[in-house]
Amino acid sequence: MGRIIKEVSCAGRNVRCRCLLLLYLSVLLMSGCVSAQLQQARSEFYSGNLDQASAALSDPEDVSSRERLLFLMEKGVILHYAGQYPESIIALRAAAGLIKEQDRISASEQAASLVTTEWLTDYKGEYAERLFVHTYLMMNYLMIGEVEDALVEGKQYLEAYERYPACSGDLFTRALIAHCFEALGEINSAYIEYKKLAELLPTPEPVAGKLCALAGQLGFDDEVEIYREYLPESALKPLGAEDAAELIVFAAQGRAPVKVPRNIVLPPSIRFSFATYEDVTDSFYPLVVQSSPEAGPVNMVTTDMGQVLKASLNERLVQIIAKETARAAAKEVIAQQIDDSNVEVLVRIVFFLLEEPDTRAWETLPAYLTLVRIPLRKGNNRIDLNQGGGQLIPEIVVTPEHSRYYYQSIRNGSFRKTSPPLSGDETVKVISGSNSESTSP
Repeated sequence: MGRIIKEVSCAGRNVRCRCLLLLYLSVLLMSGCVSAQLQQARSEFYSGNLDQASAALSDPEDVSSRERLLFLMEKGVILHYAGQYPESIIALRAAAGLIKEQDRISASEQAASLVTTEWLTDYKGEYAERLFVHTYLMMNYLMIGEVEDALVEGKQYLEAYERYPACSGDLFTRALIAHCFEALGEINSAYIEYKKLAELLPTPEPVAGKLCALAGQLGFDDEVEIYREYLPESALKPLGAEDAAELIVFAAQGRAPVKVPRNIVLPPSIRFSFATYEDVTDSFYPLVVQSSPEAGPVNMVTTDMGQVLKASLNERLVQIIAKETARAAAKEVIAQQIDDSNVEVLVRIVFFLLEEPDTRAWETLPAYLTLVRIPLRKGNNRIDLNQGGGQLIPEIVVTPEHSRYYYQSIRNGSFRKTSPPLSGDETVKVISGSNSESTSP
């Protein structure tokens, strides 16, 4: 009687194992791929077909809930470079809201991925990607003249940055935040942010002029003397606010690195898998700007997006290793409990194949983001901005009754309308070009 009960128990266990095997096989078929709509949108984007790229992401129902955040982030960037800033804001604000919602982690989702694959979970974004959502929202708001809203996003960035200090290499956004404080007349906060940025830069020279001017307004005479040492002679006499303006360019270049799978295999069938970033754009072309020397020096601050993304992923390394170890142990326990050797082999094979790292990523991000500050003088301004050479951009005209700041966003030489619209007697001609970025999707 005992032997019969044991055989029935074994048979029942093997039936459960076979059902489990079928479940894992179905999971295997669903995992390891991104929706066709996302792939198409990226391909069109890097081919320069922004309208087609946007159309590919017209319906959020075309992607699974697991890819909803990617859908919103990719759509936000595509719309930004298509010049559709209000629409980009809608997509990226939805992404920011979804990120907050996802912070309430689903225990059942995490448990399921422990013995299957990370592809079953909702994509929550790398730490750096979460920050870059606010970066692009800031640029969008500045492009439509909503400086206060841009600063709100900047403050949210700073709040999130406190949780993700590994992203300290994002100099572009820090410069953008400091500028927003300055543009709204919050000179004390602007001074603090510019000073923090100066400490992160290899040399304070790109922000020394701002620090001197703000320190002077705040009565910090000693600080003025410190940063004056970093200024070229042409910048020692600051322009009056009433007769000076700035053209601020957001210059994107290349393509951010993509995630690729890496594996470590141990006997008998244990596979540790993880993702790393691999560079796509192999060169950075520094922007060359020629403008009127009377207007003052041009300053630039650049973020190496790949460096920040890699640092962000490395920050999660301990968490990734811990989960991979737990997953391998759980799978080994399940395999060892199977009495049928043939079923055990099949289960081990499926487990091995399921160990596929999550290589999902925000792939429309550029390789480099540069904030270019170009002073404008009264009268005609001719500016040549060269990014790898080649493409002539139509003239931009500035009115004599100018705003203090003008904004322009370019990507690999593609030039969109300036905010606010420029017309009148002052002309700014911008020449830009392309780089050696790969255009493969």
